[in-house]
Amino acid sequence: MTSHPLKSLLQLQLASDASSVLYLSSVLSTLSEHSLSPSPHLQKWTSRVTSLIHSKDPGARWAGICIAYRTSSLSKSTMTEFAQSWAGLALSILTKPEPLPLLKASIRYLRHVLSAATDVPELQRQLATPTVPKFSQALVSIVEKAADYELKALAMDTLRDMVLLYPSLNRASSSSITNMCHQILNGSAPQRTNKLLLHNAAGLYAVLHYTGGKVGAANLWKKSVDETLQCLWAASMGLRTTFPVKNSSLPSSGLTCDDPVLAVALNLDRLQCSAAALCSLLRTTVQRPVQVPIGHIMEFCLFLLACTPDEEKEGHVDATVRALELAVVPELQNSACDLLCCLAKTVQYRLTPYVSRLVVMITYHLEQNPLPERRCALLQCIQTLLSNSFPPTSELSSTRLVKAIMLSLMPVLSTQCDSHTGETGSGQNKKGRKRRRDYEDDEVFKLSKDVICSSTAEEKVILCALDTLQVTMRGAELQPAIRSLACRVMLSLSLSLTAMPRSSLSRDVHLHSLVHAKVNGMCLELARGTTSAMSRSLGLVLRSTATEGNEYTMQTKLQLQQEVDLLLHPRGPPLVRPLPHVEALSLFRAEESNEELAARTSLALAATYDANVMNFMADPTIATPTPEPAPQSVPTHLPMPTPPNITAPGPISISSPVPANQKMTSSITTVPAKDSADISSAMSSRQPTESLLLPSSSQMELAPFVVEPRVIPMVVDDDEEEEGIPTIDMESDSDG
Repeated sequence: MTSHPLKSLLQLQLASDASSVLYLSSVLSTLSEHSLSPSPHLQKWTSRVTSLIHSKDPGARWAGICIAYRTSSLSKSTMTEFAQSWAGLALSILTKPEPLPLLKASIRYLRHVLSAATDVPELQRQLATPTVPKFSQALVSIVEKAADYELKALAMDTLRDMVLLYPSLNRASSSSITNMCHQILNGSAPQRTNKLLLHNAAGLYAVLHYTGGKVGAANLWKKSVDETLQCLWAASMGLRTTFPVKNSSLPSSGLTCDDPVLAVALNLDRLQCSAAALCSLLRTTVQRPVQVPIGHIMEFCLFLLACTPDEEKEGHVDATVRALELAVVPELQNSACDLLCCLAKTVQYRLTPYVSRLVVMITYHLEQNPLPERRCALLQCIQTLLSNSFPPTSELSSTRLVKAIMLSLMPVLSTQCDSHTGETGSGQNKKGRKRRRDYEDDEVFKLSKDVICSSTAEEKVILCALDTLQVTMRGAELQPAIRSLACRVMLSLSLSLTAMPRSSLSRDVHLHSLVHAKVNGMCLELARGTTSAMSRSLGLVLRSTATEGNEYTMQTKLQLQQEVDLLLHPRGPPLVRPLPHVEALSLFRAEESNEELAARTSLALAATYDANVMNFMADPTIATPTPEPAPQSVPTHLPMPTPPNITAPGPISISSPVPANQKMTSSITTVPAKDSADISSAMSSRQPTESLLLPSSSQMELAPFVVEPRVIPMVVDDDEEEEGIPTIDMESDSDG
């Protein structure tokens, strides 16, 4: 017959103080609700726990507090019976200079017991009422005097729970808690405030208004918001001393420091701490309705977004201070983006009157080609604004925004030089490739290939740009040319990612699948409805989503099936809806407008046709290859004459190097078809990629963007030609 678990633990693991510390993990894992049920050994167990907490050995006291916490978690009856005595011992530990693990264990135990006492009136009256005020003061003292950041963060997190659970009991200590929060949120220099400490301090500061009760909580919250805004203005003005002040009523920094490096660092940290506090205040709950000062917060955000390094005040300016303030301009804009994201999620559609102006300002910053970290913050801000408010009514601002977002996606499209690298292996014969390898120098010793996204920030930019573009194109009023161009870019991205190795996009191979899934989802969303121009590229979309090797979950497959079903069977009578006008079918190259051509050129998107024409004009001596005709027995398309306004494109020869000053442009090709039926039938049959390289004359109409074609003539050296073979005159009519 087996002995009781508590009896075994008491006789073996808890026989001495040293063994209690040594076998603590085994004791905690052995305890269960069944073992703590009423039994003759339970009284001996609680007595042993009490003796461990009373021990002179700090390790034994730590083991006793841990066992008391585990026992109280598993048995509420035992907790109710011994909470008063164990909580008193734990509270006395917090008032002494004890080891760090013992302090953390005591804080966790008291938080658990006081949180569980809310539903037991007797325990709340006997334990919580006398213990909570003392516990709060002990936590404040720990935050002010302790040196360990984790202990401070744990104390503030626990103090936040105590304020929420017992606001009236913490009313007397609210002033000391507020001063402690102000001391942390006031910033530090030259070392910045710890992020964990800042997060917990902002969360504690955001719930202090609960101590005012149901009546005074709203006033305390509004007072905290106003004070935080004043701190934000003062810190921002301290970072703009060398810039002209447009509003004289703004508060000054009030910071007197001889060292400009310390002054700028302190103001910047104070700005970020105050911004975190304001975000916490906006996210917290208030017992009664309050008026959010949207106008004052938006005035400050617009001020930060308007900060540029161009202006400079008149008179003497310290060069050191000027350089330091210029360096922190991106940080000001990042703080504005954080505040705008939090405000948009809080007030949502009440921010609509400011969206148009915000879109224009953020679009301007995106057009300045910022660093990846800053670009990611701007894109996330735009996505949050448009997701939580109505889209801007200005067609011009929306068009500029879409063009600025597409600039972030251009690195994913293959460039002309990248295409030429791949063309070498497919266009030359075996002897030509061997001769070319003989003349390679440093490429032979190159062990690693360059990736498109070389950092985590660049990976986040691609993902944020895709999400932002999807939100923008859902409701914004765009020019038809830009909307058509965006659709073609997304289709090109889908086909480029299909032919791209996973390792060439990023060192993280999972990014390729994530980006590909987002792009395919956007293509399917843009192709909804028969009146959309993307519907004529249904086959290309289906082929891009049905490539082998993609990792789809069951939910993704079901969603894809629904999207494809919506494309094939649109919800509406097909005879009632009018057919699209010719102007709407802007995927046709012959119908491409001048506006779309200008937008495509501004984004460095050159079609393969355009690139071949430019190369032909630059080197007219290059001969135009004649494509080998298809066998007459298996015709694929009916012959049609080449449009008169299209010049025959010249090939790109690998024998002539690309000039150094040639502009890198994202490659586009034409995947033409006569109509949607041709595309659907052609792409559903999963033709090989080589079938897209040489389009026939009937396929020279539709022009979505995909990967650049590999059309390279075979280069034959003169010294390798055999001299014994006579030439044949094909125009001669003689039989000889």
